[in-house]
Amino acid sequence: MKISISSKSTQKSSILFFAISSFVMVSLLFTSCSDSESLETPTDDTALISQIEKATTVSVDASSLPAATATVFNGDFADSFVASVGLAPSLGYEVSLSTFNESREEEASNIFFSLKGRKLEDTNEKRKKRRNPCFQFVFPVDFIMADETSITLNSKEDWILLRDWREANPDATSRPQLVFPLNITLEDGTVQTLIDRDELKVVKDSCKKGKDKRKCFKLVLPVSFTMPDASVIEVAEKIDFKLVRAWHKANPDVKEKGSLNYPLEIMYKDASTATINDVSEMKAAKEACKE
Repeated sequence: MKISISSKSTQKSSILFFAISSFVMVSLLFTSCSDSESLETPTDDTALISQIEKATTVSVDASSLPAATATVFNGDFADSFVASVGLAPSLGYEVSLSTFNESREEEASNIFFSLKGRKLEDTNEKRKKRRNPCFQFVFPVDFIMADETSITLNSKEDWILLRDWREANPDATSRPQLVFPLNITLEDGTVQTLIDRDELKVVKDSCKKGKDKRKCFKLVLPVSFTMPDASVIEVAEKIDFKLVRAWHKANPDVKEKGSLNYPLEIMYKDASTATINDVSEMKAAKEACKE
């Protein structure tokens, strides 16, 4: 018996075969992507972080981190550098960070990444608190580096300049030194001038203890500073504090700081004032603030 097949039937069969094949391929691709996404985006980052913490990690070089982590290190953590990396096989990474940004509550903190470099959302309040900013620096901010060069940060993105310097100077042991006086902004929007590192320490201690971060008192302008070269800088208004900072930036090899000239007036939070006649009275006024 002779069987004949029309061209129309052949075309219909080809179209049906192509449609079925396409559907199968799309289904396989979708399933593959879904599986990949489910592995890479766990529903509970907290559980994965816990597993990484409990696992036996292998120390690896920072260069081993997935390329995707660069987004984090050049963004929210541009002010930090990698101190160490621990790889938990089949789980992810625990990265220990250190920072030169003294507006953060703690110098060191840990963050976690998936195997593909996605930053895991950490709900641990203790770790989060270490990373929290105590205040915001008012830019520009100057640093004197170990090689006596200076770096000026004009925005938060410029923190990466300190990391670049560190990578270029791996043998440097001393930390970059903030140049005072400088301004900071507190959570309530209050702008305060910090004269020296002692005042910075008081603010940070208050932050850690959950106390009022505002300074106990401020200087009543005008005041003046005698610099190590015996020159005198007059500070008639707040913006003039930058003249003192500029002097230190121009003399990075001079470790001695400019000294306030007495007598001077101070104003407390309640707007009351007092006259400070010498260094000992200034020290006593600061000690009284701790009580």
